Amino acid sequence: MLGYQLISNNVPLKKNNITKSNEKPSNTIVTVNPATEEIIKEYRLISKEEITTLANKSKKAFKEWKKDYRKRSGFLYAFANEFKKEKERLARIATSEMGKTVKEARSEIDKCIWAVEYFADNGGVFLHDEVINTDARKSIVTFEPLGVIASLMPWNFPYWQALRFAAPSLIAGNTIILKPSSVTMQCGLEIERIFEKIGLPDNVFKTVIASSVEAEYLIDSDDVSAVTFTGSVPVGAKVAKHATAQLKKIVLELGGSDPFIVCEDADIDKASSGAVKGRFINCGQSCIASKRFIVVKNVASQFIEKFAEKTEKLRIGDPLSEETDIGPLVNSSALENIDEMVKRSLKEGAELVTGGQRLGKKNDGNEKGYFYKPTILKNVTPKMEVAREETFGPIAPVIVVEDEQEALEIANDTQFGLGASIWTQNLGKAEKYSKLLQAGIVTVNNVVVSDPRVPFGGIKNSGFGRELSKHGMFEFVNIKSIRFYDQLIHHHYVE
Repeated sequence: MLGYQLISNNVPLKKNNITKSNEKPSNTIVTVNPATEEIIKEYRLISKEEITTLANKSKKAFKEWKKDYRKRSGFLYAFANEFKKEKERLARIATSEMGKTVKEARSEIDKCIWAVEYFADNGGVFLHDEVINTDARKSIVTFEPLGVIASLMPWNFPYWQALRFAAPSLIAGNTIILKPSSVTMQCGLEIERIFEKIGLPDNVFKTVIASSVEAEYLIDSDDVSAVTFTGSVPVGAKVAKHATAQLKKIVLELGGSDPFIVCEDADIDKASSGAVKGRFINCGQSCIASKRFIVVKNVASQFIEKFAEKTEKLRIGDPLSEETDIGPLVNSSALENIDEMVKRSLKEGAELVTGGQRLGKKNDGNEKGYFYKPTILKNVTPKMEVAREETFGPIAPVIVVEDEQEALEIANDTQFGLGASIWTQNLGKAEKYSKLLQAGIVTVNNVVVSDPRVPFGGIKNSGFGRELSKHGMFEFVNIKSIRFYDQLIHHHYVE
């Protein structure tokens, strides 16, 4: 595999080097198991010359790949079938690299299979020429692939976030170069391996071991037509600036601080169960996790009590255990950030309801793993850091408001606009409120989840463009208008 070389495996990581676990020599990347703090593997970075060669080969592969839709759909079905066969192995790799529980990792793989099969099933319908009635004898709109797409993906859902973009882009006829997060390199390589296993033509899908420096080389390549990025706002802004300087199309998904609005007529038992699911999925490390719990005061005490009761039942520990609900945070920096944010919130006047402490597994007298107890804070104000920043970890700040109008105002008073959820038994009111919320996705009486059938993406600092559905597919196609006339139009004065 171009750009990949295994250097070492299962090397114990010294305690005094924990905070440096992702640091590396200039030409390598190291991955670390967040539950045991052991080095998993060390990889060699791809060179600039190798990137140039690979991008050129991907562009050449594109010329053939785009020609035959039937072959493309056949490869996607074969990939989904093979992905299903290797589900357990793939799940355990994700768990070891970034710490999600193995049962959540299995669910991620199931969702990938669904998405791949969905686009194989429906891509032909989405890409079919549209006939438009105009003054011309015949007018059609066609959907043609752009070429080589560079995909820069994060670690928190290492299979899903790569494949939710890859499936529609591949079925449309594009070729792909994936740069996984440095945390989950093996997950990215596994995707490429399975494509190779099913006999996908060479260079249609490739994974590269790259840092931000090599990613810039990839974006700069004349053979790359467009870029998709999922990650933080600061990095996304830099990637966008770099890509648009090359006049390349880009889609950004930059996370959020999703409001979870509990109305006065909400079913509190269902809402509190949804709060646990929405906040603590993936140890709180999800872009569309519920991050601000805005509750009308009439039901606040009841909601907080039930929320805390259900949160305290979550089991924390070895992510490979079937009994575990909460695994470790992804690395030591994430653990430190969450712990410090809770401490600052308490100093600012927030009150601890439950949690608020680091945990560790005992191993030879030393605490191991980047574990943090699921935490609920009350007496939180909208101006506190925990309510304004994207909190990527198991912290749930509860903001109590006078009424639903204030809840909507606070929900919209944010730099983010990815998702939101509303909990009410009045569906007419829910429809009205959902249209007032400034977000790309609104869910009523359930947590926000992505779905291959509907567009996914945000506004404001949550990014732009869409993934999934036909709308996500169309981000990386040329929507071309073609008109046929019998004779020249003589009275044409405006462009």
